[in-house]
Amino acid sequence: MTSSRNPSPHVVMVNLALVPGLRPEELLDRLPGIGRFSSSLAEAGARVTVLARAEADAELRVGAVRLITVHGRDEPLAPLRHPSAELVGRLRQLSPDLVHLGGFLFPVPTAAVRTALPRRVPLLLQHHGEPPGNGRLGVLQRLLLRLADGVLVTSRGIADEWVRSGHLPRRIAVHEVLEASTDLRPVPRVEARRMTGLDGDPAILWVGRLHPRKDPFTALRAFEEALARLPDARLHMVYAEAPLLAELKGFVSARPPLVRAVRFVGHVPHAALADWYSAADLFLTSSPAEGSNWALIEAMACGLPAVATDIPANRRVAGEPASFFPPGDAHEGAAAIVQSGLRREPARHALRDHFERRLSWSVVAREALQAYTRAIALRAES
Repeated sequence: MTSSRNPSPHVVMVNLALVPGLRPEELLDRLPGIGRFSSSLAEAGARVTVLARAEADAELRVGAVRLITVHGRDEPLAPLRHPSAELVGRLRQLSPDLVHLGGFLFPVPTAAVRTALPRRVPLLLQHHGEPPGNGRLGVLQRLLLRLADGVLVTSRGIADEWVRSGHLPRRIAVHEVLEASTDLRPVPRVEARRMTGLDGDPAILWVGRLHPRKDPFTALRAFEEALARLPDARLHMVYAEAPLLAELKGFVSARPPLVRAVRFVGHVPHAALADWYSAADLFLTSSPAEGSNWALIEAMACGLPAVATDIPANRRVAGEPASFFPPGDAHEGAAAIVQSGLRREPARHALRDHFERRLSWSVVAREALQAYTRAIALRAES
């Protein structure tokens, strides 16, 4: 049995979501919230196994991380179903000291995993930005998520929402652990401007999905109002998934000041994003809810000042250096953009220092290991 003082617990990270077409050998590279997270834990001293659903059965060693995949039967998500007997059987064979299960969307698998584990082994659930469920999913979340020993959330405020809605019990142990970080680093500004063609005074950057969950319309409305005080500003929107693109382009085309000031960039390879963050003067994010806000983390990593919605995840990530506005409030968003746009250039090295102290992968691993140690100790005492 692992004691609470053991600095090298055997952690099994379980991923139940299936990405169609993702081969086992690609999984850790393509899903950094699992791959880079697990390698950071290994670097910090844990023994780490990733157990995941994938397109085929496999067992691989990726650096210090052991990866075991179980064929996912071509079902992208199965939040209300019992996981396969094979997956549960492999989990028991691994003899973990702690199980870290990704997501609050799997109440039935959560119960199945808890039942399969020895009593001494704690189960922690990691929040990935999902809201509390409705209907049958919500009922099962209220009944079965309470079987976990605790939850990992970017900010305690996120867990508070789940507790207030009754989806998590008030006694649940809450551990503040970022779900991700980044390895992006700033590049020289002159080179970044040349590579991206970013312009504007200030040059404002948006990175994210053009999706209702990111509320890009509020961003555009806020930017439009801010143009009255910042006539030379320009907004550059970088995105991949874009279900709202046609509507957003229609919104912009009907407003002459926005036509000249908004640039729909489209997809940028992830490795090239450091150029965009480094070339911009200001980062804008308008999401009404986030798990961690990976794009905001990347902006901090590159020393880019941010204007962000005042939600728990953004407060945790950006901290005091950022300017905040209420979600959906374009008027206050415009005021925050103007205030930040007129401000003298902040010391980018201070934002980089903020990232290293609070947001880097080494910090993520340290926070997670502290949560694991507390959970193991509490199980040992119960």
